[in-house]
Order: sequence, then C-alpha cells, then structure tokens
Amino acid sequence: MADFGAKYPCFKPNNAQSGVCMGKLVTANLTVNLASGELWADDGIAEELSEFSDGNVAMETDNLADNEASVVFGAKAQNGVVTYNKGDTAPEGTLGYYKTLIIKGVRKFRAYIYPRAKAQIGNDNAQTRGSSINFRTAQTSFRIFANDNGDWRKTKEFSSEPEARAYVASECSVAGADSLNLSALTIGTLPLIPNFSAGVTEYTAATTATSDKITAAAEDPAATVEIKNGNTAVQNGNAASWTAGENTVTVTVTKGTASKIYTIIVTKGT
Repeated sequence: MADFGAKYPCFKPNNAQSGVCMGKLVTANLTVNLASGELWADDGIAEELSEFSDGNVAMETDNLADNEASVVFGAKAQNGVVTYNKGDTAPEGTLGYYKTLIIKGVRKFRAYIYPRAKAQIGNDNAQTRGSSINFRTAQTSFRIFANDNGDWRKTKEFSSEPEARAYVASECSVAGADSLNLSALTIGTLPLIPNFSAGVTEYTAATTATSDKITAAAEDPAATVEIKNGNTAVQNGNAASWTAGENTVTVTVTKGTASKIYTIIVTKGT
C-alpha cells in the first residue's frame, strides 16, 4: 500500500449543529502516545500492557479563513472581525479528512475520523518578499482523546473519492450536497437519549405504547431515507409496532453509493 494524497479537513464542535471545512489540506501527521507498564517476576516480564493515552494531529492547510478559525479555536467573530482572547477555550469536536491510497495498483480512498479532538493554535510567521517565493501555510495542532467507550479513531475505505468526501462531510456535519445527515428524527413524542443531533448516530428511547410514529428528514433533499424496525420496513411518517423488550430501529440515509445509518434502541416496558 502507498498513500500519495490527503484532502478535505473538516471539524465540527460538539455544541454546533454544523461543522466547517478548514481550507485545503497540505499535511496531517498523527503522533500517538501510549500508557505502558510492565510487571517483572522471576527475572522476566510476567505482565505487559500498552494502551492508547492520547494523540496529536499536526495539520497544515493552505489557509484557515477567519470564520472557520473562530469555530475551530473558539474565538469571537463579529462584523468581519475575529477577536482572539486569552480566555478563549477551543471546543472539543469531530475532526476528519481522507487520504488517497494505491493498493495493488487500485486507487482507494480512506477516511479518518477522530470523534474527540481539540485544537491548539499554531505559530504564525510572516516574511517579506525576497528573490524567491516561499509559500506559508496555516498550522493547527489537534489533541486527540478517547471517548468514554475507548474509541479514539474511525477509518473507512471507499472505492471512489465522492464517497469518501461525503462520509467525512456527514461525520463532521458539513452542510451541502455531500451531506448524509438527518436534519430531524422523531419517534412519536418519545425523548431520545441523547437529544437528537445530526452528528450523533446512536440513540435509545423507552415506551409503554404498542406503536409510535417514526419521522426522519434528510439534510440533503436529494438523499433518500429508509426506515426499518428490525427487518420490517416502515414508511416514513408511519407507526412502527413494538414487541416487549428492545426493538432496533435503523434509519439509513443514502445518496449515490454512499450511506449513513442512525440506530435507535426502543425498549418497550409494561
């Protein structure tokens, strides 16, 4: 395998409805830090453990526009002016991009998603023009953490570039034609846990009713939405019937060959 390209750096803060594209990607270099320990016994290693602690993605882009910078770093943007304050706190959020690969002569595209990332402002350098031209890039470092369940990175491979781009756009909730997000999801009047957010794909709900109406809307009007309760198809806007215990509802958003699945576990009690 060989990789020779990287594109489409995106970031979405956890508390935002949509994310941003951070210009054009130059480099994205991951460094992983491991927590490790050894137990020696009888003059040898009896136990050894190494696990993910945190990481860092050092990213360079051709530019980081003011609006995107305010989203990534938590700065204040107003009337075309971005103000950076020492009290600014960069938000945690989802970071994504994709790489171009060659595997046995076949071109593939692999998306990289970091579900818990936090930006740190990089250095900013300026230089007067000389006899040669040196291009400057925007440098941003993202610290990578693990989620509560231990997940810290997701990768997915695609056979076409539009699929990879659509997947990254969907995971980072970047609005536009490439989005595979839902803009709305309801199951009757049941509270979803957590509250619905386009970037969150797994939910739970509880009911005592025999059925509840399911409604889902895609962010992209050209995308299709398919709803299933187990293996049973449910017409959008119609009711699904519940059996006692857990019922698995899947909502699949599809455009072309790309798709995204939302899952809701509905538990019927008495």
